[in-house]
Amino acid sequence: PTVHTIGTSCRSQPMLHPDFSANNLKKDIEKYINLAVAPSTKQTYSSGEKRFVEFILLVKRTQVEQCLPATESMLTEFVVYLARTIKHSSIKNYLAAVRHYHIRQGFKLNFQKMTRLQLVLRGIKRAQGGQIRIRLPITIHHLQLFHLLLSIPSTKNYDSLMFWAAMTLAFFGFLRLGELTCNSKFNTDTHLTPDNISFNFIQETQKPKSMTILIKESKTDPFRVGQTITIGSTSSPLCPVLAMKRYLTSRKSLNGPLFVHASGKPLTKQALITETRSLLTKSGLNAAHYAGHSYRIGAATTAASAELPSWLIKTLGRWTSDCYERYIKIPLSTLSGVSATLTDVLTAK
Repeated sequence: PTVHTIGTSCRSQPMLHPDFSANNLKKDIEKYINLAVAPSTKQTYSSGEKRFVEFILLVKRTQVEQCLPATESMLTEFVVYLARTIKHSSIKNYLAAVRHYHIRQGFKLNFQKMTRLQLVLRGIKRAQGGQIRIRLPITIHHLQLFHLLLSIPSTKNYDSLMFWAAMTLAFFGFLRLGELTCNSKFNTDTHLTPDNISFNFIQETQKPKSMTILIKESKTDPFRVGQTITIGSTSSPLCPVLAMKRYLTSRKSLNGPLFVHASGKPLTKQALITETRSLLTKSGLNAAHYAGHSYRIGAATTAASAELPSWLIKTLGRWTSDCYERYIKIPLSTLSGVSATLTDVLTAK
């Protein structure tokens, strides 16, 4: 097909162009909508949409198409239906999924204007209570235990070297586990690869003094601008640079994701959490109180204990707000000493 343009002689001139059929445009719209949402968010939305469809089929006994756009009354019934089995926080996520589903279908949905729905949501939150999820930090002391239990550096076990390199990178890099693991189909544009690690050597000794890591995509960088972080070496046995060097040296191939098991299977976030909890259990600790974010929380806590300035902690963790402050776990001894410190004002000159 051609399109006609006006040339210098004011005559209509043909110009070739791509096929702008309605069908192709719809496909492109779907493609860009899918790209607008992060893979992890997509998984959450998928679960929420499934529950919404389940609710319509089982409770409303009709087809989804006949219920769009959903009314406030229907959405209120939906959240009450969900409240029987899931927490308030998950209900909010599922509502976001329903809103996203509506947008994809070309409908608007504004929950903020649905005052009765908001009232019911507050009631569910109060009824369920404000249960706080315990997430303890993995500090430098935990890394010492992991180092011992994995038999580093004497071990020849490939997976042990791989897990140790991943754990030290997560801690010293203040990383989210999703930034260093492969939790979806491998994609060189988003996942870390060995090529993204660069070592900086001391000329006299040829020992690495630091390494730089290119983080291709993260929670605070959804458009893949890329962020480079630098991690220095240390004389400690816990050195993250040495851990990475040993691991990469032990790899048979440098193709694929940065972290892969001996079997060739990519390291996932869940696999790293499972191994971490296994080591915590062997150490006599309650592994249920630790999660993937424990490495990032632990790095911030250890940095605060080492009296690093707040601006530096914020920079190291690539935080865009002061939310990192709530991650820092203050030791009980410090809290217990506050009263004495305050009363010392009376005797101060």
